[in-house]
Amino acid sequence: MTLGYLGAGTLLAGLALGGFSALLSFWAGWKENEVFVRVGRRAFYAATAMTALAAVLLEVGLLTHDFALAYVAAHTDLATPIALVAAGFYGGQEGSLLYWTLILGVLGSASLLASARLGTRLSAYAAGVLATILGFFLLVLTLVAGPFDLLPVAPPDGLGLNPVLRDGGMLIHPPVVLAGFASFAIPFSFAAAALLAGRVDAAWISHTRRFVLLAWSLQTTGLLLGMWWAYHVLGWGGYWGWDPVENVALMPWLATTAYLHSSQVQERRGRLKAWNFGLVILAFLLVIFGTFVVRSGIVPSVHTFAVSAIGPWFLAFLFASLVFSAALLIFRTDQFTSTHSAAIPTVSREGAFVLQNLLLIGVVVVVLWGTVLPLASGMVGLQRVVGAPYYERAAGPLLVALIALLAVGPLLPWRRAGRPVLRALRWPAGAAVLALGVMLAVGVRSIPALIALPLGAAAATTTVTEYGRALLRKPHTWQRLGQLVAGKRRRYGAYLAHLGLAVVVVGIGASHFWQQERDVTLAPGGQATVAGYTLTYEGSSQRRLSDHTELFAAMKLGDRTLEPSRAIYAGLGGQALTHVAITTTPVADVYVVLAGTGADGSASFHVFVNPLVTWIWAGGAIIILGVVLGNAGARAAAPELVRRREPATVPV
Repeated sequence: MTLGYLGAGTLLAGLALGGFSALLSFWAGWKENEVFVRVGRRAFYAATAMTALAAVLLEVGLLTHDFALAYVAAHTDLATPIALVAAGFYGGQEGSLLYWTLILGVLGSASLLASARLGTRLSAYAAGVLATILGFFLLVLTLVAGPFDLLPVAPPDGLGLNPVLRDGGMLIHPPVVLAGFASFAIPFSFAAAALLAGRVDAAWISHTRRFVLLAWSLQTTGLLLGMWWAYHVLGWGGYWGWDPVENVALMPWLATTAYLHSSQVQERRGRLKAWNFGLVILAFLLVIFGTFVVRSGIVPSVHTFAVSAIGPWFLAFLFASLVFSAALLIFRTDQFTSTHSAAIPTVSREGAFVLQNLLLIGVVVVVLWGTVLPLASGMVGLQRVVGAPYYERAAGPLLVALIALLAVGPLLPWRRAGRPVLRALRWPAGAAVLALGVMLAVGVRSIPALIALPLGAAAATTTVTEYGRALLRKPHTWQRLGQLVAGKRRRYGAYLAHLGLAVVVVGIGASHFWQQERDVTLAPGGQATVAGYTLTYEGSSQRRLSDHTELFAAMKLGDRTLEPSRAIYAGLGGQALTHVAITTTPVADVYVVLAGTGADGSASFHVFVNPLVTWIWAGGAIIILGVVLGNAGARAAAPELVRRREPATVPV
């Protein structure tokens, strides 16, 4: 009980400090009072400290099995391994919101530490917006979704984690994707502050660049880890099912991808200011929308929480954020005019970024419509749900165009392109033609495959070509290449990320177009061959583990033994969970699911052969490596700022 009272008290103190920080920061920004700006920031730091203390208290309650706390009793039990008990911190509605708030406070504090150089008004307004967002989450934690609610009588044991969450993926996917969602508030806050302060130059972009990259990298990693987890746990042979919760995690990533590219145009050419503000705001609004979808449970998904009272709060916050953002954009419309009188050349890098923005927003619209259709159609009495074919037909052409742009865009100059660009295009074009010829020669006749995979090869070739040009510059030494790459780390880090994306595209394309599957029922000693891989069933048996019973089958694939199984959790009402057996060869994954066993010792299996799935995980690692190498150790450019110094006075 002591933990419950202490935890609730720290959240209430954090709420009071966050509200004080918001009000004081907005007032100090309006009055341009530097002393009160600093006080407002310190109040934000204090609110973050209270949130961190609450997080520590909840984790202590979990690790000590304090079942007097309703949250601990609902999400852990005595049989759960200690690592998963600790992960129960973000395994439920209330705990995950507290984790989100903690990340928001920590990253918000880091972003405010160096914000004074942006000027009094902009830094104050940024603190005010951040404190408002933090205050909203603390308000929800205090009034609606309290993680420290107490039970009248403490039970001897808890209910435990959902069986699907009792996996190593629980330790890596949720904390990363939740941290990614929380991170999008940082660039939004500074973009809104810049609009409030009338500062539409690139200073806020320079200040928040690393936080945007952090949010994008966390979301990229979270998406890939989610795909990996679904692939290894759910037993359906795939990694992306266009589930509503997958979609709401993808959409902010798409908007931020567009922003990361178009922000370069404003930094270098002073153009696309409205695009950059709009994309950052859109990403944040999509995060809040996604949170509403996940937390309200109004859209059917295997990932959503149960229907709860928290949904209307996030819907109201989404509406308020939308109105606030739209008003700011409309109010500052006259300041978005570029200093360049000439239009953006169509065939140029600026033109490529504009086209990329349009394509990515088009994908966002397609995914958003597919996600909200069940809700919108349900309101008129006939609920409709779209599946993968809708997304493939509607978003597929846009994604193919983006892959083509990935091959061409980096070769275009900032101003109008000329004949040198045509000469540079011969390498990616040649790679695409070569890939197309090889695919036709081996009998590939799928039109989407014949378009997407050669374009992926062209995109990879563009990146390799750029590194090749750096290597061929005199003197021809690896030291020279290292110096060149280090001097232009942002450019070559981005090229490496492009290469990783091309690898991901090839992996997704190969596993999608050439996946083979077969249902087989075998007696002990029986064999089945799928896509050239021969599996021999040796028999099944049962084993008792600490918190569940597992029925597993032994299958031989060459000299390897696969053990697909089904786990039954008696303590959770007999819930069953599939454990997939996967073995990876140089060209494909052999993926075996145990469907069931017969009284005669036979067993039924669902066998998939998924080509080049490992390329997806390898490509994701290359993307993150490119982001890290492109930005680690690089100093942020000083913002454009003329500061006005005035003597500050404090009322007695």
